[in-house]
Amino acid sequence: MLPRDNRLKRESDIKKLFKKGKGVFDSHVGAKIMKNNLALSRFVVVVGTKVHKRAYKRNKIRRRIRSVLYDHMSHIATGFDIAIIAKPQALNASFNELQNSTLYALKKAKVLEEVPKL
Repeated sequence: MLPRDNRLKRESDIKKLFKKGKGVFDSHVGAKIMKNNLALSRFVVVVGTKVHKRAYKRNKIRRRIRSVLYDHMSHIATGFDIAIIAKPQALNASFNELQNSTLYALKKAKVLEEVPKL
């Protein structure tokens, strides 16, 4: 689970991120990134009902993406608000595919400082 300080919770912050953030997308996930002028990065994982109608399937994807973020937190640059958006293709993806896609999107957005060995 992500530490409390690294969670983006306020709806106004999330709306601002979606409105003004830079978007990058990969096969299974996309990312919206915006500077936040804080000493840490904050994350939100969005899995909409277009991915799947059932909540337990959306929650499974959300848990997997959060696990990837938690495992690679030390490699992600500080001072950013980051939204990870799951695409419908994420539903049938394995954990490794989801991990690679998430890390590639962060690398493409230039917030992944050091590419970890996978």
